[in-house]
Amino acid sequence: MDTYLNANIVFSKFTRDYMALKKDLPIRPSEMGVLNILTKREGDYTSLAIAELLGVSKSMIAAHIQVLLKKGYIYKEASLGDKRSFYVRPTEKARELSDEFEEKQTKYLKTIEAKLGASDFAELIRLLDKTQTILDKI
Repeated sequence: MDTYLNANIVFSKFTRDYMALKKDLPIRPSEMGVLNILTKREGDYTSLAIAELLGVSKSMIAAHIQVLLKKGYIYKEASLGDKRSFYVRPTEKARELSDEFEEKQTKYLKTIEAKLGASDFAELIRLLDKTQTILDKI
């Protein structure tokens, strides 16, 4: 089989199966990315900071913020330094969803690690990270 065709098949299957972890979420996977930042990382986050971290447009994050506000996962807090700016904060509902998803995701990754072995799993992560760095530059 052609090397690149095989690579395409492998990547497609892997991403499909990994995304299947997110199929039961009450929000879109990209919105879950926003919640993960807010619940799992320290710091104050504006919509611009979230957009920069995720490598997407500020308008995309603004749309996500509107949905997450309506669904009760986040709230806005005015910036004391700049009254035009606001920080996005997670609610308890967001923390619960994030914890549930993290548990599911961790179980999935631990299963992969157990089947590959710690060394091969570490190499997989290293190669995926290296690949993402290359893709970021394209």
